[in-house]
Amino acid sequence: MNLKQLNQFVVLAETLNFRIAASRLNMAQPPLSVSIRLLEEEIGERLFDRSTGGVKLTAVGKSVLEHARRTLFHAEQFRHSAHLVAGGQIGSLRISFVASSTIRLLPRSIAHFRANHPHVDLRLSEAGTNAIMTGLRDGLIDIGLVRYPTPNHPSVSTVIVESNYYVAALPIRHPKTAKQRLKLLDLRDEPFIMPSPLDGSAAYMSMMHACWHAGFVPNIVQEASQAQTIVALVESGLGVALVPNLWQGLAPRAVEFRQLYGMPKNQLGLAFACRREEEGAVLLRAFRKSVEHAAKPQI
Repeated sequence: MNLKQLNQFVVLAETLNFRIAASRLNMAQPPLSVSIRLLEEEIGERLFDRSTGGVKLTAVGKSVLEHARRTLFHAEQFRHSAHLVAGGQIGSLRISFVASSTIRLLPRSIAHFRANHPHVDLRLSEAGTNAIMTGLRDGLIDIGLVRYPTPNHPSVSTVIVESNYYVAALPIRHPKTAKQRLKLLDLRDEPFIMPSPLDGSAAYMSMMHACWHAGFVPNIVQEASQAQTIVALVESGLGVALVPNLWQGLAPRAVEFRQLYGMPKNQLGLAFACRREEEGAVLLRAFRKSVEHAAKPQI
C-alpha cells in the first residue's frame, strides 16, 4: 500500500466511475482497475462492489474513506513541512551568546532573522565563551556568539563578525582621565579588574598579553565574568580595566573610556561559532547571514 494507491481509492470513491476517476488521475482505466484490485488484495477486504449497474463503496470502503483522506492530508502536510524546513522557513535554533553581544550584535541579528524567518523557533541562553564552545562541541547548542580569541576546539568553526580594540575603563574622577595621550603603561601601578581565567581564559590571556607587551604585569585585585560586572566594579572605584571598545555601549554613569596609544593590533572581537560539520545547514547559514548583516555599520 502506498500514497498513490490511497489517492486512487479516494478519487474513485468520490466519482464511483472508473473512467472519470482515471481521467481525473491522468491515467488509463485498466491500470487504475489493477491498482485498486491490488490494494484490496493487500488489505484483504473489498472496497468496491462492481456490477453492470456501476461501482459502489462497500461497508468497509465507506468506513475507511475518511481515514484515507486524513492520511493523504497529513502526508501533504509532511511534504509541505519538509519543503519549509529545507528552505529554512521553519525549525529551531539553540543560540548561546556572551553578554557583550547584547549591546548591539544580538538584538540586530534577531530582528533581521525574524523579518525573514518568522516561524523559526529561537531558543536563547547567555553564557561565557568557554561554556559556549564546550556546548557547541558537545552538541548542546547550534550557534554561539562568543568573544574572540576563543578556546581551541577542532570540531568548532569560528569567524570574527565584529572587530574591536582595547580601551581603558577608568572611574570618572580618576587622575589618569586628565592625561591627553594615555598609554597602557601609564596604568602599570593601578589595581586591575580582569575577566576570570576560569570563565573566559582566552579573553583573560589576551588582556594579560597586552599588559605584558606594554611592559608590566597587572596588579589584579578582582576578577569577574560579565562585562556589566567589570564595568560596574570600575564605576565603584575598585580599579581600572582593559576592555573592548564595544563595552562603551553599556553607558555607565561614572566610567570614562579612554583610547590607548601604542597598543598592538590584536585580533579581538565577537565571533560566530558553530560545529564544522553543520556549517552548511540552511538555518545556520541564514542566521550567520543575519549576524553579518547586523555587524555592518548602520547608516
